[in-house]
Amino acid sequence: MCGIAGLFGTPDSNIKVKKMLAALGHRGPDACGIYTAGDLSIGNTLLKITGDMPQPLTGIGALVLNGEIFNFRELAAEIRLKTDSDTELLFSLIETGVKEGSTPIKAVFSALSKVNGDYALAYACGGELVLARDPSGVKPLFYCSGEGAEKPEIAFASEKKALTCIGRKARPFPQGGILGFNTENGKIKEKTPEGYLKTKSPEKRIHAEEEALFHLRVALEKAVELRLTPTAGIAFSGGIDSTFLAALAKRIDLDIPLYAVGLPDSHDVAQAESAAEAIGMKRNLKVHFLSPEEIEAAVPQVIYATGSTDPMTVAIGLPLYIVAKTARENGKRVLLTGQGADELFGGYRRHEGFLEQGPDVLDREIYSDLESISTINLERDDMVTMANSVELRVPFLDKEVIKIGLAISPELKVLKKGGLYTRKYILRKAAEGLVSPEVLWKEKKAMQYGTGVQKVLDWLARDSGFSKKQGNHIEKYLMKIASEKTGINE
Repeated sequence: MCGIAGLFGTPDSNIKVKKMLAALGHRGPDACGIYTAGDLSIGNTLLKITGDMPQPLTGIGALVLNGEIFNFRELAAEIRLKTDSDTELLFSLIETGVKEGSTPIKAVFSALSKVNGDYALAYACGGELVLARDPSGVKPLFYCSGEGAEKPEIAFASEKKALTCIGRKARPFPQGGILGFNTENGKIKEKTPEGYLKTKSPEKRIHAEEEALFHLRVALEKAVELRLTPTAGIAFSGGIDSTFLAALAKRIDLDIPLYAVGLPDSHDVAQAESAAEAIGMKRNLKVHFLSPEEIEAAVPQVIYATGSTDPMTVAIGLPLYIVAKTARENGKRVLLTGQGADELFGGYRRHEGFLEQGPDVLDREIYSDLESISTINLERDDMVTMANSVELRVPFLDKEVIKIGLAISPELKVLKKGGLYTRKYILRKAAEGLVSPEVLWKEKKAMQYGTGVQKVLDWLARDSGFSKKQGNHIEKYLMKIASEKTGINE
């Protein structure tokens, strides 16, 4: 995990990319590297987790990668490459394609079709710059091209603020997108792989509950195993998603810590304590009790990290920011979270209404949720964790888990029986035997309410003189903090 940035089209690209990398320093405190060829520069700030390979990697071309390739050891064995670096494996696959005559964009496309991972990357070769992002958008990437430039220009970075600092306006790079930019004429080629988020009808629909349970358990167990490292912890609220992940992780690492935050009398703290005890992991639980003063101090940090004063973004980002900060202080560099389970398995109340309109309607909504999960949730979560130099990993958005999840019949995700709905039914059933019934079938509060953060934000806004009766009092308070303490004006 790290930060990447690049610019083509100006003679001082090296200087500007160095400035961009400085703005991304929190994403990679271990090393910083840059590659320059003419008007093109690409760079990386490194957070060491898998291997110790400095970036950019150079050969025929040059590569910078933000992310993790979880099946890299398997792929390395297939091509007889001895390495402990997922970046080196990916670079070798791409360079082999180029050596065999593929264009850079085709070489990247071919390499990525083999991997299971979360990534944002840039590969420069000859007169082409290729950008790519994983299908779920777990790793952030922003870019802009040709804005007011007299000649072809493109810039990219892991965070908007890195582009802003060189006077560029950023837009999100599409999930699963692969883009080739010709540095001679500025023409753009795009390749959108026909993947699990592009094919609306799975090759095989799974209707039988036992079959669904078998495949889902196998995929989730593997997804968790792939994401565990000695420096990993779990963001733990005591809900079904994080508790299931913790129970699966326990089979591999008995000492993996569970991080929970909340006000002393909050719902999430009580539920986390109860759930940890129920799965035999009470000694693993590390509870950080929030105070109004700590939340107030973290508000400008979260606004700066996310670049947003949206009340929901900040309210959800705050507890995860403090979880990541706590984990980092505990020596951890990786956090597993349950993000994606609600989208994939029908966990929102609105999914009940879509099922009432028909299984196909619910199916389409689940696809829609997954296709927009990066802009709605993942970018926020990445920014607040990486503000503390902690990498976010999301087993529920593993390539194989998504494939199985999309194949499972919608009626097994939102089950209607006797006029009552059970959301995420198949996921809850998959956790049977690992998670106790009192956790298994219990509904969970949204993080901002369960931790008590929303209540504190309401109080801080009113204490700052913003009337709740006049409306939007929390947003007005956040905009004031942004203006006074972060330099962000929305």
